Amino acid sequence: MPTSIESLHLCPELVAACRRQGFREATPIQALVVPLALKGKDLVVEAKTGSGKTLAYGLPLLEVEPLQRAFPEALVVAPTRELADQITAELTRTRGALDRSIVSLTGGGGMDRQKAALDAGVQIAVGTPGRLEELVARQLLRLDHVRTLVLDEVDELIRGGFADTLASLLEHLTKSRQTLLFSATVPTEVETLARRFTTKAQRVQASQARELPAEIAHRVRFTKVEDRVADLVTLLAAYRPYQTLIFCGTRHETEEVQAALGELGLEAEFLHGELSPVKRRALLAHFRSGDLPVLVASDLAARGLDLPGVELVVNYSLPPDVAGYLHRTGRTGRAGRPGTAVSLVIGQQHELFEKLKATFLFESLDVARGRVVSHTMKSREARDEEYRKPPEARPRPPPTTTAPPPRFERRDKRTGKGRGDERGGKKPPRGNSKRGSRKPPRRR
Repeated sequence: MPTSIESLHLCPELVAACRRQGFREATPIQALVVPLALKGKDLVVEAKTGSGKTLAYGLPLLEVEPLQRAFPEALVVAPTRELADQITAELTRTRGALDRSIVSLTGGGGMDRQKAALDAGVQIAVGTPGRLEELVARQLLRLDHVRTLVLDEVDELIRGGFADTLASLLEHLTKSRQTLLFSATVPTEVETLARRFTTKAQRVQASQARELPAEIAHRVRFTKVEDRVADLVTLLAAYRPYQTLIFCGTRHETEEVQAALGELGLEAEFLHGELSPVKRRALLAHFRSGDLPVLVASDLAARGLDLPGVELVVNYSLPPDVAGYLHRTGRTGRAGRPGTAVSLVIGQQHELFEKLKATFLFESLDVARGRVVSHTMKSREARDEEYRKPPEARPRPPPTTTAPPPRFERRDKRTGKGRGDERGGKKPPRGNSKRGSRKPPRRR
């Protein structure tokens, strides 16, 4: 049964702000997390991308009345600047009429501007590990008043090498704090971090959080390196999506693909971590507005970003693992909307694709007369059953043998028989004999 926003026992300002944004029902993960977070429990939350996890921790942060207004009482740590800016914007929209000061502390913002915001008083700080550590080192940010710590996209924080930075930041927090860990996947590394940073944390795994998004159709097209760009253009022409997000494996690949599409007359831009923060923010704003139809990106765009217009995600190169694929494809099919994810698989990536097949149900894809044609991919066992192929382990029957023809040996002159002659009888006449068949008369 759906859970209404009112049943979460939030203040009227938050309920009104949610309703203005069109949120009348809490998502399953919000219905589970919000009551537990309001009770002050430490949590390890596994929530799929697009499930509404930002407000799952954001609503409790906004609900709690600050004890003082000079220093942050809530700290949200995100792995990328883009995600931190998005979290800040979502919390700012949702606070409504509540007096809550929220600031984004990332490497993309000017140090002087961030210092001025902190000096004016902040209740909720959202930042990236590097900039937070720098602000603390310069004594521009105090964390000793933080009552709630949120680590968003924890697996990406660990993969990015921020575990030591997080440990350094936590030395400045009180041990009586509340800690909330959020991630789309919870591998062993996240479990280890949870034991290190939390106290008797409760694991939250909504069934909806663990299931793969049913709104996404996963399709694959096997191709060659030299044919990938042509296949990509064919797919775009056949699908004609409102917006397309193309993921590449390296920074150079994003630039090469964007240049190739530009030469063919397609409007596209590339996005990767080497661009300046101002350029990255401008590109994402341009893409979110719907004015940019195609964005070619590195995995920088795979985490947490809400890009509502994306109808097609293309893996120009496969990600290194299942978690990466889950995050990439999660940029489409969000909030119940349908989406399609297409992977262009070259020969060198067949082994990696076999690992993805163990988790995701793929359809093989082709384009015929400008229309997309897809077929469910069958396992080898299913194909053998369908065509009644005998398994390889079944022993082969022994080869059939035939008896050799009887040998005719030298015959006895009296009987006309020979050893091994089954027919017996008289010796057959020899047609080539110079003598006749009748014996000459004896002389007297």
